This record gives sequence, structure tokens and C-alpha cells, in this order.
Amino acid sequence: MTAREFLNQPFELQRVIRIKEKRIQCYRELASSPSSPSLEPHYSATRNTKAPFVRYLEKINVLEEELIKDYLKLEDLKHMVDVAIDGMEDPMEELVLRYRYSKLMKIDDIAREMQYSVRWIKRVHARALVHFEKSHPSSPSGHC
Repeated sequence: MTAREFLNQPFELQRVIRIKEKRIQCYRELASSPSSPSLEPHYSATRNTKAPFVRYLEKINVLEEELIKDYLKLEDLKHMVDVAIDGMEDPMEELVLRYRYSKLMKIDDIAREMQYSVRWIKRVHARALVHFEKSHPSSPSGHC
């Protein structure tokens, strides 16, 4: 795993969390909307007797349990990234990496928070990634 992949793990997990939250929202809308009656002319012995909203509620429960685990894993990943960033020599680079990968802030927000231009923060970020890549133990160049 490269240093960049290591640093991006919280972003990927956060993306998965957002997708699950949207699915839960859709299931809630489906569970609360009225379903149309079944007007089948024949009797089916294998027909599901549960109301449609019950299936959606079950799916919501499963996804909420997964979300709890994902949130805990996200906190662990952010902590791991934060500890890995601690070894940076330049405090400015360390701060930019911490804002970006521990607090999951966008570059524009980092620039606003630090009161620098976006262009400058992008330069510092690029330089910080190069230095992190060299110092991170899992990076290919760190084993030389």
C-alpha cells in the first residue's frame, strides 16, 4: 500500500458511509409511503404475507448496524493516519496533512482555515505528500 492509499483510506470509508446513509434515507421514504394493494385474482400459497414496509424496516436495521461498525472503523483509521502524520518534520506540512486526512477537510476549507491561498495550500500539500511518502514505512521508497 502506498502512502497516498494509506492516507486516503478514511475518505474511501466516508464515501461508503454516505452511500449507506442515502440508502437508509430511501428505504425510510419507501417504508413511509403507502403501497398499492395487490389485486391478484388467484391465491398464491407462496406469497409473502409481510407488509412491504416491513422489508424496508429490516433493511434499515441491517444498514444502521453496518453504519455503527463503519463509524468506529472510520475513527480508528483517522487515528492511525493522525499518528502516522505525527512524524512530519515541517509543522506547516503536518498541519495541512492533518486537516486534509484526519479531519477530512477540502483544500479550499484548509486554505480558509489557515488564511492562505488555495494555490499555496496545494503546493504545501504536494510537498507534504512527497515527504510523507519518503518517511512512511509502507511506502516503496521508504524501504531503500
